Amino acid sequence: MVKVRYHRPGKDTREWEQRCLVDDDEMVVSSFVFRLPDPFIVDDVEVIKDGYHGILFDFFDRWYNVVTIYDGEKKFVGYYSDIRTPPERIPGGYRATDLALDLWVTPDGMYTVLDRDEFDAASFEKNHRKKAEETLSKLIEMVIDGRYPPKVVWDFCIR
Repeated sequence: MVKVRYHRPGKDTREWEQRCLVDDDEMVVSSFVFRLPDPFIVDDVEVIKDGYHGILFDFFDRWYNVVTIYDGEKKFVGYYSDIRTPPERIPGGYRATDLALDLWVTPDGMYTVLDRDEFDAASFEKNHRKKAEETLSKLIEMVIDGRYPPKVVWDFCIR
């Protein structure tokens, strides 16, 4: 198991444990089952429901993570990325600061930026705000160029 702690300035700190699949100097990969009271909706479509499965890739040198999401039948549903500070180790796991912006990417490569309003209203440090915007732009460019998700995610999920 690995402990994951995400802090959202001005909001709460969430902490949970997930099944650890990889833990090395570059990243932690963990798996989990979504426990949601209501479906997660993007563009009026239910994309994540209670009981869906996720594989979380948290990279120590990047300002984002990638979650691959599968339905209850293990069919691939899409990718979700939190834009957050690079994780820091804590006993039993790691922590990061969630910078509100998120990206949803469908299997056919369409994307939606999420939580822009929360990001705009939040009081993040100036350098965090700038880095979040840069990271979002980079992720969108990667999606458009066919380089998202990163190769390590693709390779891992093919196995």
